[in-house]
Amino acid sequence: MTVTERMLLQWEECWRCLWGWIPGGLGSLLRMLLYRHLFAGAGPFRSGVGVVVQGFRHIRLGRGVGLNRYSSLYAARGKISLGDNVFLGDFSSVNANDAEISIGSNVAIGPMSLIQGANHTFDRLDIPIVRQGHQPSRVIIEDDVWIAAHCVILPGAHIRSGAVVAAGAVVTGEVPENTVVGGVPAKVLRHRG
Repeated sequence: MTVTERMLLQWEECWRCLWGWIPGGLGSLLRMLLYRHLFAGAGPFRSGVGVVVQGFRHIRLGRGVGLNRYSSLYAARGKISLGDNVFLGDFSSVNANDAEISIGSNVAIGPMSLIQGANHTFDRLDIPIVRQGHQPSRVIIEDDVWIAAHCVILPGAHIRSGAVVAAGAVVTGEVPENTVVGGVPAKVLRHRG
């Protein structure tokens, strides 16, 4: 990461410290007005107290996005795209560092869920794992998906339209269209409709 990129991240952190703590509708309105120009693109959105955003310039938000309390978007070295009417539950995290995460429209992500775009590289024994970097990957979540509370979506996951991910599930691969999946790792439980 260059010195300029590090300084930009520090500036974003200062911006968040100034405006991220203000509660209620006034705080959400101020954050929308003040953060909107920092994103790569953003329609009207709602941002709860304590929301953490890192890498604004690599994040696109559709219209009607809701970032609930203490949720986070990390894209300092990756890309995040959220479609229209995406709701990120309290304490949930979308982490695209060294990866790309694409979330369609009309997607609900439950509280305390994690969407992780990259895995650590750990093959070498002569270098600590934390210094080996990441394996870039991609996560795709299509339109009209519900991801319930406490779910983990791992690198390479592709959740098709109309799918439901049951609470506590760990998604490691593809989830077929209009299915309900659950478990660790997630498996098809039934088909919708």
